[in-house]
Amino acid sequence: MQNESEIFLPSTKNHQKNRRRHENVSKLASFLFRLFEELPFYPFILFFIFTFALYVGLLTTYEEHYEASVPILFYIELSIFIYCLIEFILRIYASNARERYRGVQGKCRFFYEHYLIIDCFLLFSYGILFLWNWMKFYHSHALFIHGLRFLQLLRFIPLDRHLKSIPLICKIIGQYRRVLLATVYLCFLLMLPTAYLLWIVERFVKSDDQYFFRTYTDSLWFTVNSMATIGYGDTWPKTLIGRILTASLCCIGVVLWTLPAGIISAGLTSIDENRRERERLRLPAARFILAWWRLQHFNKFRSIRNKDNQKERCKQVIASLLCARFYREFRQCRYGINNECDIQIRREIKKILHHLELIENKLNDANQNHLPVEL
Repeated sequence: MQNESEIFLPSTKNHQKNRRRHENVSKLASFLFRLFEELPFYPFILFFIFTFALYVGLLTTYEEHYEASVPILFYIELSIFIYCLIEFILRIYASNARERYRGVQGKCRFFYEHYLIIDCFLLFSYGILFLWNWMKFYHSHALFIHGLRFLQLLRFIPLDRHLKSIPLICKIIGQYRRVLLATVYLCFLLMLPTAYLLWIVERFVKSDDQYFFRTYTDSLWFTVNSMATIGYGDTWPKTLIGRILTASLCCIGVVLWTLPAGIISAGLTSIDENRRERERLRLPAARFILAWWRLQHFNKFRSIRNKDNQKERCKQVIASLLCARFYREFRQCRYGINNECDIQIRREIKKILHHLELIENKLNDANQNHLPVEL
C-alpha cells in the first residue's frame, strides 16, 4: 500500500514538467540570491564594515586626526562603492532565481521590496561625489568629506531589507492610526491654551534681570519641554499659578506621551503572535490542502464499476479518510479542539485505514495471479 507521501505526491508528468522548468533557472542565480537575500550572516558582515567606515569618518571631525584619517576614509569609501556597485548588478541578476521577480513587473516588485531604489540613489550620489572630487571644483575636498559623512548614515537603511523593521512600524502606525492621531491631537489641544495662559501669567515677571516668557514663542518652547518631561532648566515659572499649570501639564503629558509607546508595543506583540500562529498552522494546513487535492483527483473514479478499478476506488476511500483526519488536525491546531469524541473518531479512522491496507494487499495479489477476489 502507498504511504501518505506517495498518495499526496503530484503525478509523474507534472513532476517532470516542474523539474524541467526549474532546471532553466541558473544555479549561480540561486546561489547569489540565497547569499544576498536569505543568509543571516551576510547583513551582519556589511553592518560591521559600514560601522568601521563610520568610525573613520568620525575621526575626520577631530583636528589632530584629520590629516591621517582622510586618505584612509577615501580608500575605504572607494572600495565600498565598487563592491556595492558589483553587488547591485549581481542582485538584479540573482532575482531571476524567483518566479515572482521575473519580468518587468517582477523587477519593479524586487526594487520595491528589497530597497534597491535606495541603493540606486546611494550609488548615484557616491558616483557624483567621487566625480566632483576628481574634477577638483572649488572647495571640492571639503564638500566631498561632508557628503561622505552624510551618505554613511543613509547607507544603513538598505540593510533593513533583512529585518523588515521599517515596514513593520509603518504597518503598526497604519493599523492604529486613529488612536495615535487622537493622542497627538489631544496633546496639541492641551499645549496651546496652557502655553497661552503661562504667557499671560508670566510675561511681566522678571527673574535675574530677564523675562523668561517675553513672547508667546518662549511659552510654547517651555510647554513642549514640560510635556515631554525634558526640562532644560533655561526657563521656569515664578508665580504660583504658573507653577500649578506647569505641574498639571507635566502629569498629563506623561500619560499622553506614553500612550503611543504602549500602542506600538501592543501592535508588535500582536504581530509576533500572529506570525507564530501562522508557523504553527503551516504544516497542518499544507497536509489538509494536499489531501483535499488528492481527493478531488480520485473523484473521477466514482462512477467506474469495473473490477480492474477496484484498487482506484480503494485509494479514493483512503484519500477521503485521510482528508477527514487532516481536517480534524487542522481544526485542532486552529481552534484548540481536543475532546474525547475527536480522539475516538481519529482512532476509528486509523482502524479503517488498517483494514483498507489489507484489502489493497489482496487486490494486488489477485491482479498478479489474475484471480477473482472476495472482499
